[in-house]
Amino acid sequence: MQGSRTTARLSDVAQLAGVSPGLVSRLVNEDPTLKIRPETRERVMDAIDMLQYTPHASARALRSARTGLLGFALHHVNDPIYAQLVESAQTAAAERNYSVVLLNASELVGRRDAYRALVGGHRVDGLLVQSGFGADNSGLQELVLSIPSVVFNASAMPGIRTVRLDDSTASAIATRHLVELGHTRIAFVGAEGASSDRRFQGYAEALDDAGLQSLPMVSGGWSASEARKGIEQYFSSGGRATALVVATSTSALGVHAGVISSGRSIPDDVSLVCIQDAWFAEHLNPPLTAVELPLGDVGRLAVNLLIGQIASRTEGEVVLGDPPPALIERESTSVPGAEPV
Repeated sequence: MQGSRTTARLSDVAQLAGVSPGLVSRLVNEDPTLKIRPETRERVMDAIDMLQYTPHASARALRSARTGLLGFALHHVNDPIYAQLVESAQTAAAERNYSVVLLNASELVGRRDAYRALVGGHRVDGLLVQSGFGADNSGLQELVLSIPSVVFNASAMPGIRTVRLDDSTASAIATRHLVELGHTRIAFVGAEGASSDRRFQGYAEALDDAGLQSLPMVSGGWSASEARKGIEQYFSSGGRATALVVATSTSALGVHAGVISSGRSIPDDVSLVCIQDAWFAEHLNPPLTAVELPLGDVGRLAVNLLIGQIASRTEGEVVLGDPPPALIERESTSVPGAEPV
């Protein structure tokens, strides 16, 4: 048949082999992360030979070319506490002759068209992805296995390079500060996701070490508005904590307002300490006690790890413990006052 001499396409190979075009693409482009059964590989290679398929030379050249761009995919792009993280990442990238473009992590993980446009279009050489803020990581592994990537804030993930802060130690420091002031009813205001889970663990372990009972987590979310609603509901339903450890400074903004709107004062009725300092913490009334974490160092480390990933992919977890978390004591914490009404 003369018609069979037309140039075979990648989709033709996929159809003949009974696999997806994406698998064929990763195989012919020698993706080192591809896990494929020997019989499937043989079936695809037989289809390539039968159809005399040859990957388009210009497409292969495009894939091997460098854009000089690193994608930085954040879930909370407008969160003020990430300004330092982004700035340090941009500086580190510039030192290595790269530029950083900001992306929306939720969109990349949740929308297939956005994912395909990024990876298939080879728009960036590598990707930094923020995780740790939700229970559902579906789509994340597929994304980061398709392009050189570093995931930060996440717990260890098989086959993936991750970097995170020492969350549990930071939370333990915050909790011990409140215990040393004399508080015995200390609650943790957290949210969904691995970052909050690690911080709750540090809080609970510090209380256990002090012979005190941890309380059920107060759900505050990752935004100031969610956290305010959560703490108002806690107190209106009879919550009696005299001190609060809050998972992040952005949430602490809402907790700060919610404690006051509930008819309580800070720190006379409720002491308040948060994980991660931010520029606005010292400007609240009263100023917010916080445990500082090296977010800027994470940005620099993540970029350097990512550039290494572009050259040769590795896996494993890096927990940044130097410099260690440090307590910054301000006026939002004090010894327990009178019994709350």
